[in-house]
Amino acid sequence: MHNSILIKCACLLLSLISATVLPLRADDGDYSRDIKPLLKARCFACHGALKQEAGLRLDTGELIRKGSENGSVVDVENPKASELVMRISTDDDSIRMPPIGHPLTDEEQQLFVSWITAGAHSPANESREEDPREHWAFIKPIRPDVPATNNQEWVFNSIDAFVLSRAEHAGLNMSRTATPAHLLRRLHIDLTGLPPTPEQIKEFTADPTQDRYKEVVNRLLDSDAYAERWGRHWMDIWRYSDWYGRRNLDDVRNSAPQIWRWRDWIIESLRNDKGYDQMLREMLAADELHPNDDSTWPATGYLIRSYYSLNLNEWMRHNVEYTAKAFMGLTVNCAHCHDHKYDPIEHDDYFRLRAFFEPMGVRQDQVTGQDYPGEFPPYTYGGSRPVTRDGMVRIFDEAPEKPTWFYTDGDERNKLRDRGSIPPGVPGFIDVPFPEITPITLPIYAWNPGSRPHIQQEHLKKAEKELEDARTAHDQTKSAVSDNTELKRQLEAAELEFNTALESAIANGESGPIDGDQSVLLDATEGRFILHHSFPGFTELVEGAELTFEFTILQDKHFNFQLAQNTETHRTALYLGFVEGAIRGYQPGTHTELTLGRYDVSTNERRFKVRLTIHEESDTAKVHIKETSTDKIIVNDVPIALNGWNSAKHKNQPITFDTRTGSKVLLDNVTFKSADFSFSSGFEPPLFSDGMTPVGVQDWHLSKTGNVAPAFAKVSRLGEVTSAKPVYEALQTVRSRLANQDLPHRAAVLRLAAATETLATIEAIVAADTAVRDGLTDEEFSQLAKVALDMRIKTDIAVAEAQLTEALLAQFKAGELGKDDDGREAAIKQAADAVTAAQANLKTARTMNPSKFSNNYYRGLSPSTSKSSTGRRAALAIWITDKRHPLTPRVAVNHIWGRHFHQPIVSSVTDFGRNGRPPSHPQLLDWLAVELIENNWSMKHIHKLIVNSHVYQQASSQTAMEANEQIDPDNILLWRMN
Repeated sequence: MHNSILIKCACLLLSLISATVLPLRADDGDYSRDIKPLLKARCFACHGALKQEAGLRLDTGELIRKGSENGSVVDVENPKASELVMRISTDDDSIRMPPIGHPLTDEEQQLFVSWITAGAHSPANESREEDPREHWAFIKPIRPDVPATNNQEWVFNSIDAFVLSRAEHAGLNMSRTATPAHLLRRLHIDLTGLPPTPEQIKEFTADPTQDRYKEVVNRLLDSDAYAERWGRHWMDIWRYSDWYGRRNLDDVRNSAPQIWRWRDWIIESLRNDKGYDQMLREMLAADELHPNDDSTWPATGYLIRSYYSLNLNEWMRHNVEYTAKAFMGLTVNCAHCHDHKYDPIEHDDYFRLRAFFEPMGVRQDQVTGQDYPGEFPPYTYGGSRPVTRDGMVRIFDEAPEKPTWFYTDGDERNKLRDRGSIPPGVPGFIDVPFPEITPITLPIYAWNPGSRPHIQQEHLKKAEKELEDARTAHDQTKSAVSDNTELKRQLEAAELEFNTALESAIANGESGPIDGDQSVLLDATEGRFILHHSFPGFTELVEGAELTFEFTILQDKHFNFQLAQNTETHRTALYLGFVEGAIRGYQPGTHTELTLGRYDVSTNERRFKVRLTIHEESDTAKVHIKETSTDKIIVNDVPIALNGWNSAKHKNQPITFDTRTGSKVLLDNVTFKSADFSFSSGFEPPLFSDGMTPVGVQDWHLSKTGNVAPAFAKVSRLGEVTSAKPVYEALQTVRSRLANQDLPHRAAVLRLAAATETLATIEAIVAADTAVRDGLTDEEFSQLAKVALDMRIKTDIAVAEAQLTEALLAQFKAGELGKDDDGREAAIKQAADAVTAAQANLKTARTMNPSKFSNNYYRGLSPSTSKSSTGRRAALAIWITDKRHPLTPRVAVNHIWGRHFHQPIVSSVTDFGRNGRPPSHPQLLDWLAVELIENNWSMKHIHKLIVNSHVYQQASSQTAMEANEQIDPDNILLWRMN
């Protein structure tokens, strides 16, 4: 049967060749010329060998006349009443044939009527369409016998015998051998992409023997240039490309910036002549098949190359469709919307293949010589991700339980969830046993990449260097603070002088801090400043809950307090405004403003204490406002609207202090008490320092919108006391001089402590990871894990303290810049932001508790992933590269042949199916496929066979070959080199 299929391919090919020079014959009438081509193009997919809808086959005239399970489809007595004619001519889309695509034209319909009228005749002994499962490419290749030839001396190797035999049978004469110079240039360019040097040409042409030629072949195949040249070829087939993103926005949409590691892996694999089968297995499943071999992991870049951040479904589609095309020459993409029209690939097969890839995720691993690149951002529909160039991107099974949904019409929105998840599987027509899919237990290096020894050493080396640098900095700053006794004495004196001046100024009516040593200055002389607090940990609003705050108006324009209804939609629940002498609030049950009372800053009514008593049952809050300098009650328990505020139940409902343009106030003593929850912020040391922003400390934060520069907030010890300002500035000068000595050393001390703790923590993590790798008992591991966890928490605090001090030092240095310095404002803002972030980090670190972590889980040197993988891709990779697979080796050698001869044996290189082109040399294709398999899938072996063949070494000239031109003008039978 195998030989008969090859003969069929040969006959079909010869008919194609002859068709280029002979006119079509019409001996069989309109059927062969008009009817059958239309049926093949539009009807065979559903009514041929592949499928027989309603039991009807239309691939021969006899079968058409036989009809369907519902009866006859042609009526020679009344052609227009024939079921066939009625179906192709009806306007009813529900029964029209063909059901997909445009209807047949009036002219095409009339051809059928004419044919039936003439008796619906067809050729005798007409062959049926072949069984799709018997298609030549779907049958395992078997090494054919090398054919005999009339000119055996012309044959250098078996390739020549196959080509020459076909040429002789067609009456062709082979071309002369290329000149040595031409041949050497061809060989160099084909194998390396680089022409030979003049010296190499001179050397070869002086001794152009076959032995010398073979030496050149071996030299070129062993060169780096060969791997780079053929790497480009395979990269084209496997769709390598650099990543894509919007450079102006520094984002990534397609692939990943580290994808170049896959490129280098391809080149290195070719240089080492890694088996083609092994390369395919590593590209599909290196993480499952070789979890301990870092050198294989870049291969999974094949799968990452198609990652598309805007739509994960596109990623899945590309993995299915291009894996099928590139590795097996199958157009599985045609089964995305329906059963394949030519090949026995079912609609379900598409989703079975997708299920192999469905659990996949991408991660970023650290590599030697680079820092940890950070986690690969999780997929969000329509989102991009920032550019990361460090590390290596790798595939792993991130979501083993993720379902694969069947959907219709190629639209992922049309999911048929009632069918359940589609299990992984392969098309049944390929007669290769599929291996059992078995979940794979991964070694620690796979699920905890930070445990790999070279990464551990990278962290230890970096920590040791940081410790050495910290010691050096510590020693350098230590001498600077060895003698600051005089500055400390000056600071004490300046503090005493300032406190005396401040007390005197306040007694004379100037506005100093409201209470204690410090208040917050909210200055919106220009711009606008909105400060929030969300009361973390607040869980229950009780009847009678109280909120209080004190403030002093320094500039009266518009300052208000709010309980937000929803900051995301910019809606307010409770409003209490102080606007140019009027106190306003919302009338209960509305958002309509009413005036609650009045004040007069011109008579020094500017210091207020506000109390809000909340009554959730009546949806109101009673307002009590006292002017504290006169003890005057301005508003006495007047109810205003609460409008449903309850931040214990609802998100985005912080308290808000909104200082609008033209206003300036001092704020202090903000308190809130409800049941067991209480909050108090007096902005006092040590949590708050003079001159710092309150933002980021004690959970105070900025509004996401509405703030307008240059308005600002800062903790102030001076307030608006102008008479004490010279004394204050003198105090600040002494403090700055002392800080200039003390802060750098303090930062160095904390940096040294942090570096010491960091190194100890890394050592503890390495010990715990090693315990897992070496299989210590659970008890032994638990002890080491607890040490690692405790050390990690301790280190996080030390690092956060060091970062905060270094941020404060930067803030101090920014403040020391001259007022005329163009970068002063930017430096101050940047430093303030750094202080805010460092304060938040320190708070987070201090709230960590070992009891929150189950089983003493510690954070390793890298994030950990699942300790097992589904084994799906490993099974698929093994199946595709099975020696019995009919497609994989044929597709591989066809690509190699096509690059050498500029015309592949199968011209439809990604479609070996029934709609593809037949092979020009079917026996040669199978011989090469088996040769590849039996030589460990060595591509260099195939290259040697090809370039050492006489066929390859022919001249490309057509001179004096007119007879050949008449027989085979397209050189399909390779009577010359292309």
